Amino acid sequence: MRVAIIEDNEIDRLNLATLLEDHESIEIAGEAATLEDAVKLIDKEKPDAIFLDIHLGRQKGFKVLEQARHQPLVIITTSHPHYAIQGFEIEAVDYLLKPVMEDTLARALARLSAREASARREAAVQLDPADVQMFKVADGIHVVPVGQIQAIVGDRIYTRVHVRDGKELLHNRPLREWRKILPGKLFKALDRSTIVNIQEIERAFEDPDSGGHLATFRDSGFQLPLGEVAMKALREFLQG
Repeated sequence: MRVAIIEDNEIDRLNLATLLEDHESIEIAGEAATLEDAVKLIDKEKPDAIFLDIHLGRQKGFKVLEQARHQPLVIITTSHPHYAIQGFEIEAVDYLLKPVMEDTLARALARLSAREASARREAAVQLDPADVQMFKVADGIHVVPVGQIQAIVGDRIYTRVHVRDGKELLHNRPLREWRKILPGKLFKALDRSTIVNIQEIERAFEDPDSGGHLATFRDSGFQLPLGEVAMKALREFLQG
């Protein structure tokens, strides 16, 4: 398994790298100490997982996940235990207090291996556009062909699934698992919290009221707000 170390403290970075060298199943794909270098490293090397320091200088390490196109599994490293809630929100595999010790690292790597194995099983059962997904709603079950899913937006432990008939449906499948099973020719991850069906997009434009960007979808009229990273990714997908 290939991992990257994102850590601004040289001593902590060296300590973690030394501990990881004792695990034959782990290959260190690279190290970064700044937000900018971390994003470049992740998108170039595409590691399976990253060890992410909460603070990179004066910037928050979580911004790496907002800006990187590639979305690896995450193990958080920090000296501040009160950040555990944010780790839960980004579906972190584990949360390690610094200095990282061998026993807690071994526990995290075991969890990482289990999470990756689960992801591989999900990927082996990739959905077809004609397949259906079932959602529990107040009056029963709502059945939706995969090809009619327009956008999926992460909302902590749930995902909000927007479909062509205009409905918004809640599902307990994490966004990471959706990325593995949806047909890649149709569905593209724009950032860590947004997946869109490229064929369902009617147009994307700058919203003069908010100064941000919006994507609108055919038939449903659903408007999806897009940040700079998501809009840039969408342009790249649509252009080619």
